[in-house]
This record gives sequence, C-alpha cells and structure tokens, in this order.
Amino acid sequence: MVAEKETLSLNKCPDKMPKRTKLPLPVHQPHSLVSEGFTVKAMMKNSVVRGPPTAGAFKERPTKPTAFRKFYERGDFPIALEHDSKGNKIAWKYMSPSTVAVIRALLEADLGC
Repeated sequence: MVAEKETLSLNKCPDKMPKRTKLPLPVHQPHSLVSEGFTVKAMMKNSVVRGPPTAGAFKERPTKPTAFRKFYERGDFPIALEHDSKGNKIAWKYMSPSTVAVIRALLEADLGC
C-alpha cells in the first residue's frame, strides 16, 4: 500500500481561507456620502460613488432638413442607389450640362460658398 501525501487545500484548512462576507450593493443612505468617482471622497468609509451620466449614443436625433435632401428626394440629382447583393452602389444617370449647372448653383447658394 502506498501512502498518499496529504495536500493542503483551502477546504481542509478553514483558518487559512479568506473570510468572505456578503455585503449589499452600495445604496444611497442618508448617512452616506455621495461623491464622484476617482476623487479622495470616493475612498472614504461611508461614501457611495455616483455612476457616470448616460452618453446618449442610442438616443434618436432628429435630422435637419437640407437642400441636398430635398433635391435628392425630388430626383434632381443624376444619381440613384443601386441595391446589389454585394452592397449598395451609386448608379449615375445622364444629365445635360445645363441642368448640372443649375443644380450646382442651387447647392452653392444653400451652402453659402
């Protein structure tokens, strides 16, 4: 018979195991100090760190009406979106040079160039 070496494990030595206490999540209490993160007050004993404000990245932002949008929806530009299995592409249409000059003048007037 071979005698096995007894190994120390945390289960067999409860005095070596770190003490774990279940603490509730920090809640704003009347006697606690609410502070910003990364400050000296945040390291104090009775302090609760306030979370960061929302960034608003997913908040819907309304689009402003522009002359480009009006002309594109009206069909004045010589382009169209061509939907393909590889992605969307621009399909160019033929326009007379006089029509292109009129559109260019309207856009420059709108942009203030």
